[in-house]
Amino acid sequence: MSTVPHAALTPAIAPRELAVGLAAGAVVVAIWTAFLLVSRAGVLGPLLPTDIAGLRMSVALLAAAPIAWRFGLAGLRLHQAALLVATAGLGFPLLAYWGFAFAPAAHASIMMTSTLPLWTAVLARLVLGEPLRGRRLLSLALIVAGIAALASGLEQAPPGAWRGDLLFAAASFSWAIFTIAARAWKVPPIAAAGVVGVGAGLVYLPVWLVLLPKGIAATPWPELLFQGVYHGLLAFLVAFVAYTRCVAAIGPGPTTMLTALVPGLGAVLAVPILGEPLTLAAIAGLLLVTCGMLATVTGLRTARAG
Repeated sequence: MSTVPHAALTPAIAPRELAVGLAAGAVVVAIWTAFLLVSRAGVLGPLLPTDIAGLRMSVALLAAAPIAWRFGLAGLRLHQAALLVATAGLGFPLLAYWGFAFAPAAHASIMMTSTLPLWTAVLARLVLGEPLRGRRLLSLALIVAGIAALASGLEQAPPGAWRGDLLFAAASFSWAIFTIAARAWKVPPIAAAGVVGVGAGLVYLPVWLVLLPKGIAATPWPELLFQGVYHGLLAFLVAFVAYTRCVAAIGPGPTTMLTALVPGLGAVLAVPILGEPLTLAAIAGLLLVTCGMLATVTGLRTARAG
């Protein structure tokens, strides 16, 4: 990935692009919030993490095949396509689903979603030369403080939860690599979905079907259908296109800052749905993370008309 001149990294954002970017970001926030709850609930039943990944990639392959047929590699070189598949198609879901097998959704909110802006900011600085200053630094500082407050507000972690925490952090890092690569190579969102959906399915599904243990036989078909459709269509295709479109509209840093809303929403919804407590310290952390997101969104500059 080559270094992009500073002037090209921070252009004024046209009002329409800003609106599209924020709308796409809102879709991502909604789907990613549900992802925390649906994934955790899924691994608490007979399904294995590898099963959820298999269901996801089966549906995603079917949905992405016509897209891949239409766009092909979309101008990507083979090693570039392989990196997108390895990070967004394989690394992120496999690491995340295994993380849910060890740690609750509240841990995922902290260690996966909230660390994404941090990983992305570091990679954007190192790879793209994107500066860290002003509102960006303030936002990162608030999010770091929010992560610390959220962590301090969690009750005693279940045994082995640290394994899940590490897997969540690795999943976040994998997605951050994809974010920077998609920005640097200017990958069209639809075309990227075709490459990642087909590539990941062709690589993973034969391994899953032939070599890996499965809990599908003990799972009711409505649950299989729900997990497959949710993860393969919503969490992959819809969120993938929306996320990539958001990155194209407002940049990787602001996009990942928008996702800072997810920990708060996920933690609040986990109280009635998963029975996870929300302490005063956790509430303080959620407020800090939200303020960090708002510091970025209110700082986005629109281009003047004419």
